[in-house]
Amino acid sequence: MRTVRDLRIVRALAAHRNFARAAEDLGMSQPSLSRALARLEETIGARLFERSRTSVNPTAVAEIVLQRCDPLIAGFEDLARAIEDHRRQGSDEFRVAVGPFVAEAVGLAAFAAHAAKRRRPAGRLIVRDWRTCLRELREGRCDLAMTDVPSAQEHDELEAEQLFDTPMVIFCSAQHPLAGKNDPTLADLMRYPWAAPLMQGRYLANIPSDLGAAGRIDPQTGDFVPAICADSFSAMTAAVRNGRAISAAPPAFIRDDLRRGEFVVLPVWENWMRMSYGLIWRKGHPWSRSLSDFIDTLREVLARTEFGEAAPAGDPPTAAPR
Repeated sequence: MRTVRDLRIVRALAAHRNFARAAEDLGMSQPSLSRALARLEETIGARLFERSRTSVNPTAVAEIVLQRCDPLIAGFEDLARAIEDHRRQGSDEFRVAVGPFVAEAVGLAAFAAHAAKRRRPAGRLIVRDWRTCLRELREGRCDLAMTDVPSAQEHDELEAEQLFDTPMVIFCSAQHPLAGKNDPTLADLMRYPWAAPLMQGRYLANIPSDLGAAGRIDPQTGDFVPAICADSFSAMTAAVRNGRAISAAPPAFIRDDLRRGEFVVLPVWENWMRMSYGLIWRKGHPWSRSLSDFIDTLREVLARTEFGEAAPAGDPPTAAPR
């Protein structure tokens, strides 16, 4: 084991027992992961995983690594955070990880407005699923996250401030088989692929246990992985527009598509169909002047949108039939 990356490879493969999911977790391609593992096994002179067409299982050597890797990885990440915090002292640089929905609602517009005010924009905005946003923040690779507040509240080292809470509607293309159905049920929705970002496991308690074609449950995290797992709103709507997928979004996001008759809101709505988004940061890590300016701009942009005032909990969205 020469680098912390080697340890992460072993840990991810042991957790997922699947090359594709481990590669996704590590942010690399599956062929790159296979090559990296082969080089690692050649370096240590031992096989780390037994591979077959249906399974990936750690060997006794991998178990030795797994027993020791967590504190080593944590120590390296703590060191990297300390170095990065020191480097950024007095710097205008900042990095913000944003979930797909909040990026569409306000994040991208706020970032553009902030950049327009400065001669040399020093920030970087990345759009990721909620879990990746929080991981990037906790591991010190970004200064701020804008994503799901309830998920952030599960981590004691994070603080959160809610920006807005919004109802969601379920929609499909006007040509979809469900488009003309007067009373579709949640079970009906499971018969079609869902196009959405990675979803929190807490939503699974409200939908049928038989997920059908909608997606699957990640056995390691308990997350709901939609059949078409998309990290941008444009990818979600493309899947709906060009196929039999269904999706969910705040009504404002699809208002123009509804007016053009391209999308149809399905008359399925319950109180749990809401999302709460906010600013999330690590406790004890002050914001730089540039990041504070960005957040001020964000608040200004948010105030000019319909998301500036949260809809009362329990009120169904006006675009969805009651």
